[in-house]
Amino acid sequence: MWYTMIKHKIITSVHRKPVTHAAKAIRLLLFLTVLLFLPDVAAQNSTSSPFSILGIGEIETRDFGRTVGMGNVGIGLQSENFLNRRNPAALSGIDTLRFILDVSAAIKFSEFATRTQSQRTTDFNFKNLAVGVRVAKKWTSSVGLSPYSNVGYHLKDQDNIEGSDVHREIDFSGNGGINKFYWANAYELFRGFSLGVTSSYMFGNITHKEDEEIISDVHTYNVNKIYFDFGAQYSHRFGQFTNVTVGGIYGYESDMAIQHTQTITSNTGIDRNQRWPDIKSYVPESYGAGFSVTRSKKAAEWVLAADYQFRKWSVDRSRHKTLTYTDSHLYSVGLQFTPNKQRPENYWQALRFQAGASYYQSYLKVNGYQLEDYSVSLGVGLPFRNLSYVNIAVNAGESRTGQRGGINERYILLSVNLSLIERWFAKYQWD
Repeated sequence: MWYTMIKHKIITSVHRKPVTHAAKAIRLLLFLTVLLFLPDVAAQNSTSSPFSILGIGEIETRDFGRTVGMGNVGIGLQSENFLNRRNPAALSGIDTLRFILDVSAAIKFSEFATRTQSQRTTDFNFKNLAVGVRVAKKWTSSVGLSPYSNVGYHLKDQDNIEGSDVHREIDFSGNGGINKFYWANAYELFRGFSLGVTSSYMFGNITHKEDEEIISDVHTYNVNKIYFDFGAQYSHRFGQFTNVTVGGIYGYESDMAIQHTQTITSNTGIDRNQRWPDIKSYVPESYGAGFSVTRSKKAAEWVLAADYQFRKWSVDRSRHKTLTYTDSHLYSVGLQFTPNKQRPENYWQALRFQAGASYYQSYLKVNGYQLEDYSVSLGVGLPFRNLSYVNIAVNAGESRTGQRGGINERYILLSVNLSLIERWFAKYQWD
């Protein structure tokens, strides 16, 4: 039986030496070293979408953690067994003896279609790497690296040479994006109520390239920005079987200067390499709220959660005639079921089954039509090695504008998340 297997694991591990403070520091140092050597991984294209030609690219609305199968809810969700990146205050739920390593990746199959054409693409990418641990009795901390926005496209067009009937072919391409290295901290003020803050260093390069027969025009945009956002969460138990958690997040509006460089080359070499004045942009004001209800009875557990998030992009101004920035809205809802969380008698009973849905109104409006994304998701959490899990989720969705003849994207997104949990500083006793 599964419970017997877990019990055997505990018995056979009682002779292991406890992890020392020195070993803890060494592991954290090794992890931070890995992050420093990840620029190539973080900078890879995470999309092949023509929508990413606009603005700073596609904003990453998913965190690809344990709740991706639940529509990526998390603002009002707390757990001692996973890193919640939706709300830094949720980190207070991590147990004092646990060290959590979280790694995520995803593969996306897309079909882009207009009235007359269609194209299929496949993208496989790193999505998140993070660790978390309780530093003191009331203080929990986590560091990680994840994408903030993604750019990746390749388009072709034809233009008439002035004064003739000759056409010239132009290739448009772009790559890069903005990444986020973050340090999240939570402090439990009193039982059930926590406050959190995330300090983020946003960095990256976005390149837009226009190639003609003999001339190449490259515009590079460089972003470096330090930013803070905040969270709060309160959890309360009602009776013996029900627990309710509510949460909120807030990020202030902040100026962001984007460095702009233009390089023009021809068959004869570099014709121009010019640094233009910085472009004034913004990290928008944002806020969100969410809740979750956990119901545990007869060993089974049900979790229902929902989120809403708003970002005030409309304060920014686009440099394109047909493009405007508008406020974005994200709605998410999810459900999770565990057949027997307390004492599973077989592997099936220990699985976590998830379902969810989300609706996103993008910050981009093209020719007066706002980009929208609809998606549904299914997921399963596969336990292994004590409390660790492999979380697999499938999202099916569509991105589109209301414009007739515009580009629509239909996609299937398969994501895998590894949540590796180790027990530290445990004092084993056995009679």
